[in-house]
Amino acid sequence: MTCWRASQQPSESLMGCGAPEEAPEPPAGWLDWYEEILASFGFSREMDERAARLLASFMEGRACLKGVMARMLRGASRVVVAGAYDSVRREAEALRDLAPSGTVLVTADTATSPILDSGLTPDIVVTDLDGDLGDIFEAWRRGAILVIHAHGDNIERVEALPETLSERVEATCQCPPSGHIHNLGGFTDGDRAVAICAALGAAKIVTIGMCPGCGIGVYSSLLKQAEGWAGRKRLKLEYASRLLSWVATLYPRTVFIDATEAPGEIRGFRKMPLAEALKL
Repeated sequence: MTCWRASQQPSESLMGCGAPEEAPEPPAGWLDWYEEILASFGFSREMDERAARLLASFMEGRACLKGVMARMLRGASRVVVAGAYDSVRREAEALRDLAPSGTVLVTADTATSPILDSGLTPDIVVTDLDGDLGDIFEAWRRGAILVIHAHGDNIERVEALPETLSERVEATCQCPPSGHIHNLGGFTDGDRAVAICAALGAAKIVTIGMCPGCGIGVYSSLLKQAEGWAGRKRLKLEYASRLLSWVATLYPRTVFIDATEAPGEIRGFRKMPLAEALKL
């Protein structure tokens, strides 16, 4: 969405992985959340660690972009993070028409499709690879940085990553990181996208399509037909709401604004219309 494209391709060296001192990994308090999440969902720590090792191995020889993304996010007048609630397409179209220069756009996985459909291209896509991979890779081809997340349930998708993703790709995990992979907090794609932006120094974060209290949206339910998925998704949304509020307390210097066209509110976020939020 910014002028960050072919003229500003990431060139960060792999050695010395651009780790701003104010973005410790994992962030303070995250491991307590992680233990609770493991217990609540019955996830396997060992499988999370295996997925993280696989993705870190994939990242070998690729440039570390933590510092690159930090400079992008800190240099932005505002960072818009798009979640996949039903209103996101309408909000994206408004963003397309209203966004001032200096706006960086970050999409959370399945939100990438309606963002592309609205005529926008994200600067960063945060994904655990369970959205429309055609659209996610199309955003990458247009210049977006992919921040790919590894966890125990997406090992096969991590294994299938194409080697052609040789640039503009970064890796995250939810367990303690080792090798070329990061943990900046966050569980679902939406709250993780906000956590990454805040950790890397975004001064102002505006969320659209972000209403974890509104139930399962249309975009989130696409391609998700596994038995028991809906119940688990509702629990994930509960955690997303809590984690977004936690992020807002963890980074008090960041201004958090929710411009989603929905009645739900996120504790720690100011609620206002998108047009007003973009003027701040």
